[in-house]
Amino acid sequence: GGGRHERTLSNIGVDVVRVKKASMQKTINDYLNDPDVLYAEPDYKVKAFNITNDPYLSKQWGMFKIEAANSGGQSAWDITGGNGIKVAILDTGIDESHSDLAGRVVARKNFTTSGSTGDAVGHGTHVAGIIAASGNNSIGVAGVAYYAELMNAKVLTDDGSGQHSWISNGIIWATDNGAKVINMSLGGSSGSRTLEEAINYAWSKGAVVVAAAGNDGASSPSYPAYYTNVIAVAATDNSDNRASFSNYGSWVDVAAPGVSIYSTYAGNRYNTLSGTSMASPHVAGLAGLVWAKGECTTPSCVRSKIESTADKISGTGSSWHYGRVNSYKAVSGGGTPTPAPTPTPTPTPAPTPTPAPTPGEIIMSSSISMWNTNSWYREYVYVKILATDSKGKPVSSAKASLTVTTPSGRTASGMRYTDTDGSVTFTLTAYEAGTYKAKLNSLAKDGYSWDGINNSSSITIR
Repeated sequence: GGGRHERTLSNIGVDVVRVKKASMQKTINDYLNDPDVLYAEPDYKVKAFNITNDPYLSKQWGMFKIEAANSGGQSAWDITGGNGIKVAILDTGIDESHSDLAGRVVARKNFTTSGSTGDAVGHGTHVAGIIAASGNNSIGVAGVAYYAELMNAKVLTDDGSGQHSWISNGIIWATDNGAKVINMSLGGSSGSRTLEEAINYAWSKGAVVVAAAGNDGASSPSYPAYYTNVIAVAATDNSDNRASFSNYGSWVDVAAPGVSIYSTYAGNRYNTLSGTSMASPHVAGLAGLVWAKGECTTPSCVRSKIESTADKISGTGSSWHYGRVNSYKAVSGGGTPTPAPTPTPTPTPAPTPTPAPTPGEIIMSSSISMWNTNSWYREYVYVKILATDSKGKPVSSAKASLTVTTPSGRTASGMRYTDTDGSVTFTLTAYEAGTYKAKLNSLAKDGYSWDGINNSSSITIR
């Protein structure tokens, strides 16, 4: 295929090759035509999410909103401070000399072309403070999990940008060195198989992955937040309204404070920033608290506790699925845990008889359709599910579980919820020609009974 080999991500079988920009398309095509190559793609760039400084509201209002702190009652900090949990921050680096982060960082590595793991931007240091600034030390602020240990994975350069291979390398390094939580306050409009494979690797090894939903004020996906094994986080203000800049939609899992957030900053300073970059570390810190509580042994359990105990504020079900996180409920046992998406692809289950509806339940029907598109060098397969009731009206917030089988027999599974029009669309990158088969395994919503009819479809790509 050509190009200069730069690095290997051996855990997921990826080689990174540098080529001239003018010859990138030809090189990708050459690799795609090589039978020994499974896929080839650009090493996409991402950027840090924040970065608008809104007026200061109050120092650490977010800690009180999510009930990590509480001036008039019990809070998560009455139960745990995140002792002994490693949280990896994949960002612009961390100012480890900051007095409020002293001793918090236990491991560090630079995956960028910048000179050190230090933070010339301030973004990574701000995120670090939200997660684990020292508590009860009589100075500055306190992080959500203020006894947690931090891992500083610098994957964004001093201009705030980075490449998918850097981020993937950082994910693998953090996972292999004991991270139980990985926070990514970053993203971009392009997804890649390399990045998704790294995330799936982390999840399979026991790490909870959290990412910012993005600051475009749109429902369009942002990567890596969009991936199944990532908790996607939107931003809210101190009145529990969705921040105007925050991305939203059925693919977003939870919301957290992200407007005028006061935290540590590079140069031993403090600063107020806004963005989903600030919301994501609130959830990452909460994941650390849940791990430290000791009741969970899997990422799925941690995710379920976070999502099932979220407060159902305005926007729940449309802007995000579960609500704004509540750390006290998550660590105190409030709420009923619900199953999280399957962490790794699983085979299509054998058909089972559809149970008779419970008296009083509404019959829910489904339709399934598939199509494909070609974008530049890449082919996509889309699977659309439409849920309707017995009168033909759309059913929103129905949980659809889907498995797609590729021409070579590999399977990919996912779970998403229908939008207000009753539909949900799954997207799969088509890396091989042949027939793709989709199977709707289940469609569920309280008060409804799925009829199980019209549950499969297929499409052939030449």
